[in-house]
Amino acid sequence: MDGPRVHSGPMSNRGTTARAWAPLAWFGLTALVGGGVDLASKAWAEQTLGGLPGRAMMVQEPWLEFALAYNRGTAFSLMPDLGAARWIFGLAALATAVVLLVIVVRSRAGRYAAIALGTIAAGAIGNGIDRVFHLAPGGGTGVVDFIKINYPWGGSWPTFNIADVLVAIGAGMLILRIVRARGKLVLSDDADRAA
Repeated sequence: MDGPRVHSGPMSNRGTTARAWAPLAWFGLTALVGGGVDLASKAWAEQTLGGLPGRAMMVQEPWLEFALAYNRGTAFSLMPDLGAARWIFGLAALATAVVLLVIVVRSRAGRYAAIALGTIAAGAIGNGIDRVFHLAPGGGTGVVDFIKINYPWGGSWPTFNIADVLVAIGAGMLILRIVRARGKLVLSDDADRAA
């Protein structure tokens, strides 16, 4: 009797196929969960803060408060009111998510990079949906912002939301990846093995 048979058909490619799809799954899961958490947190902020005096609540005196605001323009209100250009910015956010997806697929990104890029996509999707579709009080659309960090000397950082945090975390993860890879952006998991 001969030794065990080795099957070389489609079953032998299962592990390889699963590894190929894993980054896409990590990207998709991160983008969907992150975008969902962002949109849910904005709904919570409107429901909870909208009925409070001053539409705000102190979380950690004096540093952190939740204060409901609507940003009808761009980040940091560089353009205070987008008007009809909101469609362009909304489509740009969706295009950003699609480009990041293509990068994950074409670069054969590892889990770390897929999660980092999915986190950025989540923030883009969350704010993009808000920018185009969320009706703000007083007319027009606006991105719901509600996290406010106060300075001890007075004033505060511009109010922001979970989508903004997701973009910052994803970018920070990529910067960390560049530092670990000694100045190169390596999207595969080789950067972790080399460090």
